[in-house]
Formats: sequence, C-alpha cells, structure tokens
Amino acid sequence: MEKGNFDYRRNSFDIIRYFAAFSVMFLHYTYYAITISGRQTPLLQGMRRFTEFFPGVIILFSLSGFLISASFERCITKKEFFIKRIFRLYPELWLCTLVNLILLFLLVRESLDGSLWLWVLTQIVGIANTPSCLSEFATGSVNGALWTIFTEIQLYLVLGIFYPMLKKLKNNSWWILLGGCLFLNLGCRYVTDNFSGIMGKLVERTVFPYLAWFLIGVYCYQRKRELIPVLKKYFWLLFGIFAFNQYFNLCEAGYYEDIITSCFLPFVTIGAAYLLPVKRISCDLSYGIFLYHWIVINVMVYLNIFILWPWYWCMLLFIFLTLGMALVSQVFGKNIKTGKRIR
Repeated sequence: MEKGNFDYRRNSFDIIRYFAAFSVMFLHYTYYAITISGRQTPLLQGMRRFTEFFPGVIILFSLSGFLISASFERCITKKEFFIKRIFRLYPELWLCTLVNLILLFLLVRESLDGSLWLWVLTQIVGIANTPSCLSEFATGSVNGALWTIFTEIQLYLVLGIFYPMLKKLKNNSWWILLGGCLFLNLGCRYVTDNFSGIMGKLVERTVFPYLAWFLIGVYCYQRKRELIPVLKKYFWLLFGIFAFNQYFNLCEAGYYEDIITSCFLPFVTIGAAYLLPVKRISCDLSYGIFLYHWIVINVMVYLNIFILWPWYWCMLLFIFLTLGMALVSQVFGKNIKTGKRIR
C-alpha cells in the first residue's frame, strides 16, 4: 500500500496492456491482409481504422513509464531493478530468436548466408534488424515489431540512471522537461523529413522520439495521489480532445503520431486505468504477442496464405498461432524467472 492510502495496484492496467498489444498486432495484420489479398472487407477496414485511431505504441510506452517507476521504487538497489528488467525481457526474446531462426532454416535455408549470424548477435541483445540475405523474404523484415523492444531497453536505462533525480523535480521543472521532450519529438520529425538514409534510421532506433510518452507515465506515477483524481474527473474531456483531433486529423506535426496525440493519449491511458473497473489478469501474454505476431505474418505471407485462404480463416489462424506462441513464451519466461526446470 502506498502512502496516503493510495494503492496504485487497484487499476485496469492489465486490460490496457492487452489493448495496446492487440492494437499493434492487428495494425500490422490488417495492413498485410488488405494489401496482399486485395480484400477490402468491412471488418478488416474497420479494424484497421480502429488500430490507427488508438496507437498502441504510445499506450505501451506511457503505461511502461508509470509501471516501471513503481517497479523501481519496490527495488532496494539499482542492481536489483536492472536484474528484474533483464529477466523480464531477455529469456523470452532469446526464445523468440531461436524460434525465428528455426523457421528461417525450414523455409528459406538456401537464401541464408553469413549476415544471418550478425542478426543473431544483435537480436540477443535486443537490437532489431534484418540481414541482407532476407531483405526480400515475406514482408521484408524478419521481425518488424522488435524496434519497440530496443526502445524499451533504452527507456529502462534512462529510468534506472535518472529516476532519483526525477523524483526531486518540482512541478514547474517537470513541465519544462516534458515540454522539451515534446519539442524533441518535433525535432525528430524534422530530421526524418529532411534527411534521408542513415539519419532517419538512427532517429527511429533511438529513445528520443518516444521519450515524452514514457516520461508522462513517470510523471503521473510521481504525482499519482494528486493527479489520478484529476485524470479520472476530467477523463472524458481529455478523451474528447484526443478523439476529436484523431477523427478530424487536426494536426500533422510530430514524430510517429501528431503532437496533440502525443500530449493527450498518455494522460488518457493513465486515467482510463483508474476509471475502468479494477481487473487483474494473471496470464500476461502481451509481451509474447509483440514478439511473435510478426513472425506469424511472415510465415503467412511466404506461404501465400492470405491469397489462398478466405480472410476469416486467415484471421483465425493468425490469432491462434500468435496467442499460442505467446502462451508458450510466457510459460518459458515465468519458469526462467522462478528458477524452475522446464519439462
């Protein structure tokens, strides 16, 4: 229990975590299902618009800022914090890399060359890339969603190093910091619009474009006792501004999403977690969904399943395989963390 009788655990973050994971999962799925098959079914189009309306990555990073701050405060030392983060991310990431590697050998062994091993080395530390020998395989990306994992690792480092200083910031200093991060987001958009090639890629892979969303989550945790009641009280106003902007596309300035969405959606996310009924979900497949859904899409693209099968069977197969692999991954990661032998 937190001081002042505030228990941050009484929330619906588990539901929102799944919402963000499914949003990203179906954002990618609908793109390839529509573009490859050419099918413009109302359901696929509706899902596509819905996932674009609620950007799952912003929800994920703002949620992470809040919850990882709580995790840091539960740890006695920074070493304990980083060890917990390593066991949270890496065992399942390594299993995902192994699964992906096995599938590649089964499907396109003849195309593989030495660049694959550089990919393996970067994957095991969390850096996403595609080896040159696989640039034309399926979607053209071995696992296009893993850039979020590398960004999350950087955010963990930022929090682990700077959190004691962030705790000491007064409100005015916080607003200056958040304003600076939003300005940084705009600057990243300027760089990608005006400098092509490696500059744009570097911006995408660094933490800077996404820092504002994460730090808004950290700020909400730091000011939770006074801020959560305000976010609950004015939730529909904040949500209305966000939704109005999304629907009418009022602003285009900003990296990844427009700057208005970057400002409002993180606060909407935290407010929703305390406005919705308290619900805990013991089985967390959200990380596995991020890890495996792109692999499933790649296999489906390579085997022409989007073209050969009806769209509804394609969707059921995609959901079944992604959740099944996420479940195995979650069990594996849980057993590693608890020190149990997997039988």
